[in-house]
Amino acid sequence: MCIPVFLGDRPKAAARPLRFEISLKSVSGRKIPAYYFAGAAVQLLGIGTDRGLPRGYSVTVAVLFAVNPMIVFYGSNGMSEAPFIFFMSWAVRRLIMWMLDDDVHHLITAGGIAMGLAYLTRYDAVACVAAAGLLVGVTTYRRAKPPPRVRRALLDAMMVSGPGFAAFLGWAAVSWLITGEAFAQFTSQYGNSAILEQSGQTKPAFGAGLIFAAVCISLLAPSLVPIAVWGTVRRWRRPNWQVLLVPLTIYGAALAFQAYSYASGSTFPFLRFYIVAIPLSTCLAMLAVPEGQLISTVRRGRYAPPVQPPDIVRRRWAAYAPVAAAVAIAVPVTAWGMSQPKYAPQEYALGAVLAPDPDSVSERKALEHRIAATFTTERHIAHYLDRLNLPESSVITDTVYGFAVLAASQRPKTFVVPSDPDFTALLNAPAEGGINYLLTVPPTGRGTSDALNIRYPTLYQTGAEIATLELEIPNDGDSQPNWRMYRVNEPNQPAA
Repeated sequence: MCIPVFLGDRPKAAARPLRFEISLKSVSGRKIPAYYFAGAAVQLLGIGTDRGLPRGYSVTVAVLFAVNPMIVFYGSNGMSEAPFIFFMSWAVRRLIMWMLDDDVHHLITAGGIAMGLAYLTRYDAVACVAAAGLLVGVTTYRRAKPPPRVRRALLDAMMVSGPGFAAFLGWAAVSWLITGEAFAQFTSQYGNSAILEQSGQTKPAFGAGLIFAAVCISLLAPSLVPIAVWGTVRRWRRPNWQVLLVPLTIYGAALAFQAYSYASGSTFPFLRFYIVAIPLSTCLAMLAVPEGQLISTVRRGRYAPPVQPPDIVRRRWAAYAPVAAAVAIAVPVTAWGMSQPKYAPQEYALGAVLAPDPDSVSERKALEHRIAATFTTERHIAHYLDRLNLPESSVITDTVYGFAVLAASQRPKTFVVPSDPDFTALLNAPAEGGINYLLTVPPTGRGTSDALNIRYPTLYQTGAEIATLELEIPNDGDSQPNWRMYRVNEPNQPAA
């Protein structure tokens, strides 16, 4: 990449107050998502072993989950899908066990730990928390004998949903204290709705949005409906048929939340938002077959249903092979779905990595390579700044687009971003605060919300009389802005 360089003396960094921050490198370690997905596979395998299914079948279904292309892809990056699926699968397994033995400890684990942490991972977990409280409350009300049935139902519902609700309120309070907005994800200039508006994306028709969500779910779990129907037919009005309600309610709440969010125009058309369809299909496959001897329980609750004998046909392979085959269909179908730019705009560029063809002149390959180049320029910027060995807190940028630079930097403390408590003071007086460089984007599209452009409307074009242009960096990525890096002038020094 060729960029013009304007040389000049850099001002010395001034001392600045101590700040608390979390290094992006420490949070988004590449191994962490793989551990979470491994844990999710263990939980899904545990649903089968808890029910005494043939080990070969349980392992096969769990492996099919683990090798699904979406699971492999998001298990190799630092995004939130992996921990979210782990926590939700952990909660689902525990709630299935609670359905069978009424042990209050399962509610504590599912609600007090798993779903509470899930909400701190992804905000759509709030729908799962509410759905779990409703499911547990209704189940307890139907099981308990009067007169304490209402009180018992409320207590169980609070036990499973209370911690998640507390996390919801606590996170909103912390957000309000830090940003002035309780639900910044929806209302701030950095939220999804603001991004959609700034990017000029049109809101889909509600029906079309629901159809889009249904297609995404079908691409990730094409056999979801047949497995669910077969499981319902096998278990309806039979002992323990209610266990089917757990995955359908918990995972289904997340899918419904995402479908409604997109149809109402408050989120993006991303395939990954519906990834919980994969563990939902896997979990149903564990429940849609004859079971063996259920795992023995240590503490059976007062309203636990009677223990049922194992199914006499559990060893007939013909009862398991069709369901396993139905789960296996998802692997090639999902791989194909990830190559469709309409439904998988974030995964589509994998074609340029897995099947590179630099000599191709097709429009498809050109699009793949443009998307694959996204954030390449930002990585070059990060590496360039790292090589300058700048002092801490010497480059100020907004995270509207600058997050990619920070994530690629080996020295993230070099940057000052809006979440830093002294960001506003340093932005107002960069020279006095020891700032060396201002990293800017054009004040158009999403760049209109960039804090540097809001404070200095002419910064990108002229330097706003506080800085001198040092680098102009054309962007190779798809729909990414061209960057300009301005060197902050010494106090009382006119702009060049």
